[in-house]
Amino acid sequence: MKTITINGEIIPNDYAWLYDWYEMEYTCPANVKDILNALEDGEDVTVIINSGGGDVVSGQEIYSILKGVKNHVTVDVQSMAASAASMIAMAGDTVRMSPVSLLMIHNASTCTSGDYRDMQHTAEVLQTVNAAIMEAYSRKTNLTYDELKDMMDRETWLTANQCVEKGFADEIIKDEKPAIITNAMVGKLSITDDMISKAKAEKRAKEEKAAADAAGAEILADLDMYGV
Repeated sequence: MKTITINGEIIPNDYAWLYDWYEMEYTCPANVKDILNALEDGEDVTVIINSGGGDVVSGQEIYSILKGVKNHVTVDVQSMAASAASMIAMAGDTVRMSPVSLLMIHNASTCTSGDYRDMQHTAEVLQTVNAAIMEAYSRKTNLTYDELKDMMDRETWLTANQCVEKGFADEIIKDEKPAIITNAMVGKLSITDDMISKAKAEKRAKEEKAAADAAGAEILADLDMYGV
């Protein structure tokens, strides 16, 4: 059995090096693909989720990857599956919740600028994204679109028992120890533009120093060779 851990923020593959640089916990689609590439015929998959969500597109990709697994996929929510992580949870053939865990669904959000046409366009895009997210919930729960839309509009938090009642989960994990929720940035990425710029500058400076050190070592080696 293969185990996939969805911890920390859900991020695009291109952001992975930034989170590594800042030593921040994350999950990206490439992490999931790497594990599934080693999946053997007939081998089942367990997905453990402890995440406050993050990037919607990355969450959609992970959901689709898991839905493409031919063998049985079990999802265990240990502490929290919120925002994009709640959509990923819906990919499980069997979804189990720790008795102390939470699941949260809400509307997609973004930042934009421009005139009224840009704002209207952004609103339309967000509604389309909401519809796509809603499809994952609908296929698992059989709740109506109106019911799901109302829940997403209100940003709905569900306990394990409520998840089972509404069909988001199939069962509650027995004899589970309480988990600690550490991700307070629900549905947002902690990496800011300033952090990206700083990391790039530090990375570039480190690479330049390494190149300069290598060049200096080469010059010294040449001098030694000629007895200088």
